[in-house]
Amino acid sequence: MRDLLLITAFVFIFAYLQAKLSKRILRYNANLTTTQAEKKDKGTYMIIAMIVMMVLAMFRGISVGSDTNEYHKIFINVISNPDYANITRFELGYIFLNKLVGKFTTNPQGIIICSAMIYYPVYIWFLRKHSKNYSISLLFFYLMCFGSTLNILRQELAIAFLLIAYDRLINKKIITSYFWIIIAFLFHKSAILFIIIPILPYIRFSKILAIILAVLVIILTATNGFFRFVEIIAPQYSHYFDSQMYSGTGSLSITYLVMRNVIFFVLIFMVISKIKDNRVIGISKLNNSCQRNLIAWLALIPAIGVIFGYRISLIDRIISYFSTFYIILMPNALRKYDQNAKKALTFLIILIMTVYLILGQIFRPEWNIIYPYSFFWET
Repeated sequence: MRDLLLITAFVFIFAYLQAKLSKRILRYNANLTTTQAEKKDKGTYMIIAMIVMMVLAMFRGISVGSDTNEYHKIFINVISNPDYANITRFELGYIFLNKLVGKFTTNPQGIIICSAMIYYPVYIWFLRKHSKNYSISLLFFYLMCFGSTLNILRQELAIAFLLIAYDRLINKKIITSYFWIIIAFLFHKSAILFIIIPILPYIRFSKILAIILAVLVIILTATNGFFRFVEIIAPQYSHYFDSQMYSGTGSLSITYLVMRNVIFFVLIFMVISKIKDNRVIGISKLNNSCQRNLIAWLALIPAIGVIFGYRISLIDRIISYFSTFYIILMPNALRKYDQNAKKALTFLIILIMTVYLILGQIFRPEWNIIYPYSFFWET
């Protein structure tokens, strides 16, 4: 627990310094508009903190992360068996990346280092380009994404490519957006769910439709037909259905995720239902109605989709393709509340996310073995 507190304290201190830097820019540039001041704030402390976390991800020991040892084995199998791609369930894109890294080193730590050097720079670029509050985005990243970057390489690589797809989408480059979705699919099959994103801006969001979808998800979760259908089309994932992984304390974990995501959706929806310009989403070529549709759907999908977690274990990993966007949607939405409300909501959100992190350490320790931390040369 000591290591968890030390790393958390480090990230929070850098977030605080980033916030102070932003205020100092505004204070000493009183003649600048808010937009001009924001452009001068390049997120220096956010970038430094992200680079430190990237280093931790790159050089972690084999015992850090529930899947690190598995990725070491995959790398060894790929470089030692030319036919491994034909007998494994792992995606071609990830196998290709292993083969590429294997041309430069036979040390399995190479794939860990290379992967982190791909998805962390993408995260940094994405936050700098789309976040309007680097401090809050940094905290969201640490509390929601940092653990995953030390655990699930294939999915984190897929998420990085989907962040690029999102950027292309809001710039109305649909073909390029689909291209990056396909690349993500080559690293993690479940990324194919993101194929619906390019059409979301053109599906009118309404509260009635949101309620209908939520009720439908609850009904599907409570019945067996939907899951039997999925078992037929994807039998390799059938062991995730009706498992005991979310019984007892696991059920508490999913309940907490549902509550968290619903709160995030409500806070975001309250903003986009009132704001009529494009300042919530940031720089975008989509018109205002398309932007509001996209934000609303991105916020709603994790809120109702995670309900499936009561019946399908690890659903939170699949939903992370969408919930990752909270790292920019929530900070950008918070900026639209008045100063007192923003402070109160920021404190509430950080408290909610910190409590979830602590609960995960207490109730699901086997899924959070990134602490205590060790470097790979120490193991």
